Amino acid sequence: MTSSSVQPWIDLDVPASELRLDPTLTCGQAFRWKATGSSEWTCALWDHVIDLKQTQSSVQYRVLGQLPAARANVEEALRDYFQLHIKFDALCDAWAQTDPDFEQLRKTHVGVRTLRQPVVETLLVFIASSNNNIKRITMLADKLCQHYGQSIATEKGPFHTFPTLQRLNEDPDIEGTLSQLGFGYRAKYYAKTVNMLCSSHEDPEEFLLGLRTAPLDTARTELLKLSGVGPKVADCVCLMALDKSDAVPVDTHIWQVAQRRYVGRVLDPKEGPEMLKLLSQDHRDKAVALARQLKASKAPTTKTYEAAQQLFIHLFGDFAGWAQGLLFSGDL
Repeated sequence: MTSSSVQPWIDLDVPASELRLDPTLTCGQAFRWKATGSSEWTCALWDHVIDLKQTQSSVQYRVLGQLPAARANVEEALRDYFQLHIKFDALCDAWAQTDPDFEQLRKTHVGVRTLRQPVVETLLVFIASSNNNIKRITMLADKLCQHYGQSIATEKGPFHTFPTLQRLNEDPDIEGTLSQLGFGYRAKYYAKTVNMLCSSHEDPEEFLLGLRTAPLDTARTELLKLSGVGPKVADCVCLMALDKSDAVPVDTHIWQVAQRRYVGRVLDPKEGPEMLKLLSQDHRDKAVALARQLKASKAPTTKTYEAAQQLFIHLFGDFAGWAQGLLFSGDL
């Protein structure tokens, strides 16, 4: 444990049109940020406890405490975490050329960004996400950190770091421990995944980080080898931690969004050509074929999940995962 060492607020100089904390940190991609004041959010990241504050004109941060070994440049890390080099407004401009509804979404859900999160945290938290809700996922993530992470004392109380894979692997009965903490059937997934990564790789986190430079299909294939990781969890990790901005996590909700928003419009004789006008002929033909496949399906299946995913990719290109995230937030 360390004692708190509060630093002054520092402005990230990012307008609300590019980043709003409340929707970004609560839309189901990050689960450890705590609302700790008026427009303030706090979390232990990179061995620091970081405080964020939304102002009328920008976002500010300060460090409330840190571990003795903390070395991160916090401002650089935050800019990377929120991917501030990617301009949200420019993406909305591009998406609106395909779907004019994005003009309204960018106003009602302004500044909802896709995060670039620590890979181990993203993997382990999303293993807990299957058949679960945000409140319970948050509770399980907190228990994992409180039991295995390091505590940092602050003026807002203690915060705990997310544990490393090596720390988890030190527990000879991780499955039993997690079962007692309320992880239920997921406990065995954690035990198997931690063991597999730590026994197969000298530095398992480095192995996972290496997937950032691998093609999407390769990264997804490697993740699917892990216990408790299905297609949706793999795509969430790819999108939110492994730089795969075209990864589109699809569940029943997003399948319904594809059905409701795009199938009829793509197939409409008048609206379809307008929506697909910026695509190459090959991509237009594939989008129409995918829409027909989805229209013929009465319920989501593995194949129709994949069809919905590919339809998003054909419509929105390299940042289809970001577009899906805004649509998901807009439908919450």
